[in-house]
Amino acid sequence: MNHQKNKELYQRACQSIPGAFMSNFKKEKGQQPIFVKSTAGSRIYDFDDNEYIDFGLSLGPAILGRQNKQVQEAIIAEVKKYHTNEMSLIQVEAAERIQRLIPGAELVRFTTTGTEANMNNLRVARAYTGKNMFVKFNGHYHGGADFILGGISTDPENPVATDGVNPEDLYSIMCSTTGRAKHALADCYLLEWNDLEALKGLFEKKADHIAAVIMEPVMSNVNGCRPEPGYLEGVRALCTKYNVVLIFDEVLTGFRMGLQGAQGYFGVTPDLTSFAKAIGGGMPISVFCGKKEIMDVLTKTEALGVGTYNGHPVSIAALIATLKELEKDEQAVFKHIEHLGNMLRDGMLEIAAQVGYKSLRVQGYPGAWNLLFTEKDKIINHRDSIKNTDLLKASAFLGILKEKGVITTFRFCTCAVHTAEDIKIALARFEAALREFIDRYGSQ
Repeated sequence: MNHQKNKELYQRACQSIPGAFMSNFKKEKGQQPIFVKSTAGSRIYDFDDNEYIDFGLSLGPAILGRQNKQVQEAIIAEVKKYHTNEMSLIQVEAAERIQRLIPGAELVRFTTTGTEANMNNLRVARAYTGKNMFVKFNGHYHGGADFILGGISTDPENPVATDGVNPEDLYSIMCSTTGRAKHALADCYLLEWNDLEALKGLFEKKADHIAAVIMEPVMSNVNGCRPEPGYLEGVRALCTKYNVVLIFDEVLTGFRMGLQGAQGYFGVTPDLTSFAKAIGGGMPISVFCGKKEIMDVLTKTEALGVGTYNGHPVSIAALIATLKELEKDEQAVFKHIEHLGNMLRDGMLEIAAQVGYKSLRVQGYPGAWNLLFTEKDKIINHRDSIKNTDLLKASAFLGILKEKGVITTFRFCTCAVHTAEDIKIALARFEAALREFIDRYGSQ
């Protein structure tokens, strides 16, 4: 690929934008983003006219692909009515639609980002329970705010999160930051996911102080770990027993695993849920919702849920249009995503076997497969990942794959407009990239 214009744009951007990125997870100096000139369907084109098959989908939101006509028309129609934010009928219609689709959505609020949705849900949980601490899990990502970003735990008896880095854990390095408020993590217990006994033990000692448990119902950000059989049900039972609010962060799983999200897929209903990314079809919008008795702390203004752009009509229009498309023809989009997602996974695993690379695995679900470099058959949580996976190898491989014309993160997201031909082309490029990777780094 030729990258001359991209390099020039990078040098230009560095003069006005820190690092030439709008969002950075330990981007090294000189590491260059792709500057996108245009998009269409499942393709991205840069300013050097390089074409990429897109499995990143803007980190997940573009579930209908690029330039979806129905979403565009909904946005344009709403722009003609509202250029700025006002409360209108459209927010009510959107909330009613989410109530109908999501098992745990008795009351619904809109905000702008997944980070804000999670922050609001934790505030609501504290207001409802009158308790302060919350539990999150190693390797789960809930946004960029100081008190929910990263952290490590070194005391199994009292696993309060602290700022710092585990040098063996690349993810902790990525989520570590200077400038964090000194005691930002002091209200958070940090446990390993898929370890029900650890949560039970903590509740037995500390439940009187714990307001909430927040989790990704599938670890979609790192490693694609699914809940072990009975785990979500066990967490749900413990939270009910100890009066702890269970929050599902469905920013990634929501409207990518299905119209009812992970809670519908697994049949486990949380008390509160956060949605973003796919729900807006590419526009900035998020949702926090849940049981009426809990969300009523907002109704009574006991807790504040505020934001100038909350429920912006233009983003709400995109949300409604996206959900309508996802509901069409008995949810045909999800059947399409599942079929092509499985085709992609099976093809990658088959190629790895053919070329003799034994350390490649694919985990997650058809709408968001995670690529792992490990000799284990399955990774179940972050502790397991630290011991048994190599994120640096995966990152190096994805860099080679990008040069072959397939762009993604550690997740391969499929969408409504990917085709079987896209998958075939992508797999051919995947094989070429893997063979080049083996030439550089060896077969193990």
